[in-house]
Amino acid sequence: MKILVAVLLFLSLIGCLACEQEVDSVLIPYERKLVLECYLNPNDQVIQVTLRSNQPMLGTDSGAFIRNAVVQLSNGQRTVTLPPRSDVYRITTRQMPLVAGATYTLTASAPDFPRLEASCTLPAAANGFSWRDEGLSYIQRPLSVTVYRSYTLLWNGAVAVEPQYFAIGRQWAFSDSTAVSGRDTVINGLETRWDYFKTGEELRLNSPTVRAYLGRVSSRDSVLRSPRSTDLLILQCDRNAYEFLKASALQLQNGNNPFAEPTLIPSSVKNGLGVFGAIYLRRRTIP
Repeated sequence: MKILVAVLLFLSLIGCLACEQEVDSVLIPYERKLVLECYLNPNDQVIQVTLRSNQPMLGTDSGAFIRNAVVQLSNGQRTVTLPPRSDVYRITTRQMPLVAGATYTLTASAPDFPRLEASCTLPAAANGFSWRDEGLSYIQRPLSVTVYRSYTLLWNGAVAVEPQYFAIGRQWAFSDSTAVSGRDTVINGLETRWDYFKTGEELRLNSPTVRAYLGRVSSRDSVLRSPRSTDLLILQCDRNAYEFLKASALQLQNGNNPFAEPTLIPSSVKNGLGVFGAIYLRRRTIP
């Protein structure tokens, strides 16, 4: 019996080693590519391009910024080179005006990377948006009551011939404290959350409602504590930016859940990854 157990343990050990060697011998194809991020926004005075290297599934490549690329933007009539500025490539809209209906093509090449190319057409800006105040809502917490104000987005603009794409969300400032070298350090930042991704047809059929945090009140009085202003965001996109941002938001929602279905990130970039799209951003600050 002891001999049988020893033999079984020996066979199990060999099996484990065989499995380990089999996993280690799996080769996952990896080709270095540039990862592009650029949004054309007529409301901005700057056109900014970020380039990074992609990261392999296994390995130590850090996906670092690419600072030695040649980046060019064309509107079909003239071409402008974007010079590097720290970790980005940048020009002003005076150098390349952004006009609705025009198609822009961006190219980038760097040593040891294939040359990428991407195009996008700037849509006409949609108008006729308004926010309807739906009043306050309260959520009871263990030691206080959280106060929110809800807003419904209404759209009475003209119907466009071309498809339209929108993201509806919120942005707010936050302060957080953390211990660094035994000392409390305050970290200030901005958080953006996209609540809805809708086409123009969907937005007309179903008006979305967002809830903005105002602060909290104590159970002992009605004084609003920890007040916070929130920006209500309407982001009009072309299809490239819409699909990329929608998939990225879904991936962020999945977080580190190992059982979540993988999210495919679409890209219209030829010979590369990332996004080159057009956006219009509108915001309303409340209260």
